[in-house]
Amino acid sequence: LTKVLHRYLIMKRILFIYILIIGFSSFVSAQDIIPKAKTKAERKADRKKMTLEERIEDTVPLDVNLPKANLNLPGDNKISSVEDAKKFLNETIPNLSSDVKAKSKKAKKALEKAKAEVFDGRSFEKIAIDKRVFKRGSGSRLLYQEFYVLKNFQKPNPYLRTVTWYDEKNKKFVDALTRDTKTNSLLHGPFKEYKGESLAREGYYYLGAKHGRWMEYDKDFNLLNKEVYNKGFYQESEISYYDADSSKIKEIIPKIYGKTTGAYWKFYEDGTTAEEGHFDESKKVGRWVEFYPGGNRRKKVTQYPRDIFDNSEPFVMQEYSADGKLIYDSTAPK
Repeated sequence: LTKVLHRYLIMKRILFIYILIIGFSSFVSAQDIIPKAKTKAERKADRKKMTLEERIEDTVPLDVNLPKANLNLPGDNKISSVEDAKKFLNETIPNLSSDVKAKSKKAKKALEKAKAEVFDGRSFEKIAIDKRVFKRGSGSRLLYQEFYVLKNFQKPNPYLRTVTWYDEKNKKFVDALTRDTKTNSLLHGPFKEYKGESLAREGYYYLGAKHGRWMEYDKDFNLLNKEVYNKGFYQESEISYYDADSSKIKEIIPKIYGKTTGAYWKFYEDGTTAEEGHFDESKKVGRWVEFYPGGNRRKKVTQYPRDIFDNSEPFVMQEYSADGKLIYDSTAPK
């Protein structure tokens, strides 16, 4: 907005200079033939016949040196004559004006977007919410959490394997896929957690899923961790789909800071889970589970190394038949 205002002021200044130059040019042209000096009596007599405007003009000496406009403008534009002013007005001002209008329109849109994003405590992402506060302990042992829940229940993303609820009756958070909506509310909106007087965590929820930027701090407000989500999935995640309109998810490869890290999911076309597990810098870690189509019936459970530093070999822990019977269990006593 400052740049737009600056260019607008330049435009006004140039228009003023143009008018001034034209006026002075006409005045100088009239002095091409210098009249002979009159006596004091003759001048006094002439002045009695003049109008007020003519008397004012008559006070300007005939040999006055009028100042020349010499202004440097953006784009190597210089004005030092009437011709320069005309050229600038005819060629540069129209472009400048359209540029100012375009930038002004862009700034207006940015302002409207900023206003729309201002949190008013009543809605988040155009969905009505209610505020909740949880407090336990005091002093340095104080745990204070400020968050928001849905005012009216909406179904979360069916591809999420868990979402965060607030148990209104027992005053606690619960991570689950479904809960009784009469006594449980989905988190939706800003979330802040304080330990003592120090901010420990902050972020946003969208229909129970982590959303936007999440930050963790130590007691001295030093940043410990930062993650960015998009409605439950890491923002950088690679997501493939079965359909062209991106409504049926096929696979979610977690990406954070350019590395394959986090929870992995693969789905059948009907939306049921085909496989789930975790990556640690492109390496499979922990327990991976494969499922049969059409439901949550397990097919195979494979144990991979605990983390990226564990060099142990993966092994199959359990296998199940299509009807749900356990057909292999490496953990069973022999």
